[in-house]
Amino acid sequence: MKHALMLLSIWAVGFSESGFAQNQGRKLIGEDRAHQVALSKVGAGRVEFIERRGDEPEMVYEVYVMQGDTLFKAVIDAYTSALDTIIIDSKNGRRRLQARMLAQKRAELVAKAAVAGEVMRWRLKHENGGWFYRFQIETPDGKLKEVYVNEYNFKVVRVKSPKIQSKV
Repeated sequence: MKHALMLLSIWAVGFSESGFAQNQGRKLIGEDRAHQVALSKVGAGRVEFIERRGDEPEMVYEVYVMQGDTLFKAVIDAYTSALDTIIIDSKNGRRRLQARMLAQKRAELVAKAAVAGEVMRWRLKHENGGWFYRFQIETPDGKLKEVYVNEYNFKVVRVKSPKIQSKV
């Protein structure tokens, strides 16, 4: 009993330090709200895509907005709607955005070739000194798989089942 109590205490400390307990009760603002905040700050434009990045408690939405040939990237706190940063690329905006979108689509095709199913979520992660696309794919039998694709050479690095088998 003493060992079980000690393990439970260690788990509780890890749980509270993980940030999950800190954000319990706080809700993500959602992509629609991030879309609204970005356009209210950037002005008229077309939202090209929205990406949720980071881990709790520092999760943000990166909202990419095009105005003509100018690309704006608005970084918005995923819990408070606070605008953190606006990055502007007026020279190469459209080209950079297209290159990024093409790279993501190529990585997605590679991931779906490795694991059949529907992409539920993806993000670009920096891990072990390199950049990887992580795709969460729901297979036809309802299971989730994580597929890691190298951003540089578009090769599948790892396929694994996430610890929690819930839909994202």
